[in-house]
Amino acid sequence: MKRIQCIIVDDEPLARELISTYVSRLEGWELVKSCRSPMEAYEALYQHEIDVMFLDIQMPVISGIEFLSSLKRAPSVIFTTAHPEFAVSAFDLKAIDYLLKPITEERFLQAIEKVKITEAPAAIVQQQSEIDYTFLKQDGRLIKVMFSDILYIEALKDFSKVFLKQGTMLIGSHLKQLEDQLPGNKFSRLHRSYIVALHAITAIQGNTVEIGRTAIPIGGMYKEELLKRLNL
Repeated sequence: MKRIQCIIVDDEPLARELISTYVSRLEGWELVKSCRSPMEAYEALYQHEIDVMFLDIQMPVISGIEFLSSLKRAPSVIFTTAHPEFAVSAFDLKAIDYLLKPITEERFLQAIEKVKITEAPAAIVQQQSEIDYTFLKQDGRLIKVMFSDILYIEALKDFSKVFLKQGTMLIGSHLKQLEDQLPGNKFSRLHRSYIVALHAITAIQGNTVEIGRTAIPIGGMYKEELLKRLNL
């Protein structure tokens, strides 16, 4: 039987330690990473097949609600928080459970039973029409970027360069990670080195897409999918 892989996302060391202890007592569960911030969680979700995420809400820079909303595909989520007022928003995002700190082991196990009942290692697909932004990592910070501001993204070895309506960003994410993070109804992979925002395309000529005065090549394996997304 496949082990259920999980991560913890919480800026409080004691809270991470407590959940980690509870998880260690579960048969068939594996704690892949204990994350101090959503930035660390982004990397863990990219590198591993995560089934369940224990997610705090009140964290510096980006809240758990914002972090979950920014994910194109998310694992099943159990919120762990000291703030009861966010429960409605959490369940709107199809959270499995909402645990209030301090979390007892009995209450934790009740949440785990819900995971078993729903076989919740299945991913939650967020409603892309309701989300109009993502968070991109630059210089150790997660920066909120509106989808409408992105023109295209170019791969540069271990980095990616994001071209915006106003300026550029150099971020420490691979193009594949960004492709998984961005909604397919708004962005399309054109080439092994490029992702483009569909709204930014001004012309298509042969195997080239134009974004303003910039010409971007279309790889042979990507053209059919691009035309499909453009309803052409």
